[in-house]
Amino acid sequence: MKRKFVSLLAAACMIFLLAGCGGSAFTDDEIIEAAADLIAESIPVNEIYFGKGLAAVVEDSEAAAAFAREIKTSVSLLQYLPVDKSTGYDSVDRIKEATEKVYSESYCAYLYEMAFTGISDEGSTATYARYMETESGTLAVRKDFTVIDTRTYGTDVQVVSKKGNSAVVKVQSYVDGKEDTVVEVQMIYENGAWRLDSPTY
Repeated sequence: MKRKFVSLLAAACMIFLLAGCGGSAFTDDEIIEAAADLIAESIPVNEIYFGKGLAAVVEDSEAAAAFAREIKTSVSLLQYLPVDKSTGYDSVDRIKEATEKVYSESYCAYLYEMAFTGISDEGSTATYARYMETESGTLAVRKDFTVIDTRTYGTDVQVVSKKGNSAVVKVQSYVDGKEDTVVEVQMIYENGAWRLDSPTY
């Protein structure tokens, strides 16, 4: 009798665990609060990667001349200019720190490759690295880069679905202050915190 009871209890626990796999331990309110904060924080991060980027020093400045000497070229041939120190970013690591507070590990990997290494689409379309850092630690930004008008978002976030440590939310986006599409944003809970797992630019 005791063995039968233990077997039934184990079976009940297994059913409970399997049922829990399709659900989520997080409430809608918890997900919405995290999503609203992260989406708002993603706007300035997106600006670094896809928008105007970090401001550079002017081309005829001493900082630009010193940078040209360091990489052994002339100022007129510079493809990159040092990032202005007033931006608050002085290294690739500082950019990564800001990014990792918003985006998941997997999406960060994509951003880092694009921004710091460059991406080639089967050898036909090349996206040059937007930022570089010299051996002496000078952070520089590429002068000619295709700029995307980054989106802004409303504050009415709604949960579309949730399962385990992931969720999908939807929110109204705006371009130039005008309503655009309703965007679905993927989220993942990793390393003890929610992160965005898809782009918001």
